[in-house]
Amino acid sequence: MVHVGLVGCGTIGTQLALAVERRYARLARVTALCDVDRARARALAQRLTPPPPIVSLSTLIRRSHVVVEAASAEVAGPLVAQALRLHRHVMVMSVGGLLNDTTWRRVAGRSHGRVYIPSGALAGLDGVRALAIGRLRRVSLTTRKPPRAFLSAPAVRRRGLRLERLKRPSLLFDGSPQAVVKAFPQNTNVAAALVLACGSARVQPRVRIVADPSIRRNTHELDIEGDCGRIRCLVESRPSRNPKTSELAVRSAIATLQRLFDTVVIGT
Repeated sequence: MVHVGLVGCGTIGTQLALAVERRYARLARVTALCDVDRARARALAQRLTPPPPIVSLSTLIRRSHVVVEAASAEVAGPLVAQALRLHRHVMVMSVGGLLNDTTWRRVAGRSHGRVYIPSGALAGLDGVRALAIGRLRRVSLTTRKPPRAFLSAPAVRRRGLRLERLKRPSLLFDGSPQAVVKAFPQNTNVAAALVLACGSARVQPRVRIVADPSIRRNTHELDIEGDCGRIRCLVESRPSRNPKTSELAVRSAIATLQRLFDTVVIGT
């Protein structure tokens, strides 16, 4: 029986915990929860059978075979490093937290644990990884979401933008993935996943963030060109219960769990 520890009991964490219970009851069980909001953790615990204990992060990692992070970018990097030091597998949802914290990379080389990074709301990462085996010439990503998805973003608050008054699409950001993760930490995990998929490629992806009052779905447009071909991909996904997160990102996380438990793995 695989013991799964869940860090973060919000929208994504809750759906992942329920997926483990409903889909993989014979193989795995959520055995520990951790969240800064203990009331939220208790609410989730009551939905699981048996209710897992709510513990500290260090205790959760020690008790788990697989650690699932669904908390925040600030937590992701240190959490992954700590889990790897104890040779635990870890799945990361707040991928942006891995870009500016390189400690986990050094630890990964000495660990028996593995880091699983879902594609999130972005399709085509298997093709990106394949293109990156050769030479990449150009990589760009444009993310469009309804304005309400960006209301709490640090960059929006810092600039005092009144996005609820937008009448037409507005470009909020145009720059590097490292910068966009800091400016829009809850909206740009796809940009971080793209960077990691590109590996050691010298080309720096260009990322654009657009608030568009005319759309109801979160969209991601990927355009990447390498020495053996080109990938152009458009993904449209309705928001989950959390408008900052696409429903496809939640289901991508559940699909990643399948890679942990299934005997047949499809895709690069």
